[in-house]
Amino acid sequence: MNRPTWFFAGLFLLALVLWQLSPSETKQLSAKREASKPNFVAEKLYSVSFGEDGSPRYRIYAEEMEFFEQLKHTTFAQPKILVYPDPSQPVWQIVADHATVQQQQNVILNDNVVIKNLSRGEYVRDLITEKLEIDLQTETMSSDQPVTVYGPSYELYGVGMDGDLANEIVTLLDDIEAVYHNPQE
Repeated sequence: MNRPTWFFAGLFLLALVLWQLSPSETKQLSAKREASKPNFVAEKLYSVSFGEDGSPRYRIYAEEMEFFEQLKHTTFAQPKILVYPDPSQPVWQIVADHATVQQQQNVILNDNVVIKNLSRGEYVRDLITEKLEIDLQTETMSSDQPVTVYGPSYELYGVGMDGDLANEIVTLLDDIEAVYHNPQE
């Protein structure tokens, strides 16, 4: 074989190799694009989860919900969650700007998270943070962000928090400061 024949044969083999590699990369890019697109979108969502006894465990409201099957998570815009440790009435209301639910029980709320205790006369009224993780199965919550706790006559500030929604217990973890208010009679 002469030089031009070897050159064209090599060029043909190079083109064949590149052609074989190209479809797999295209499939990978296509799969990534498909995973980033929601499989289901809902607006003005309302959902109730019931316990084994038929009573509500929690209710979720949201302006918008997107479900991503390949990523196995759901995102919410403007979520509001009502938690029912007691079947007769909700005890906690949790709102935020955004939320992500993974495996239908782990909720991560972000941006302007407000946890409101709906029970009357309780020691903790409101908690405010930027990020909160809730396990809806065990009814526990945690945060590694700064947290502000408001009570009837005090304000607590700290970094990090653990909480038990069922027993209405909140524990600040670090850098705790307290301000107590003396009501004037």
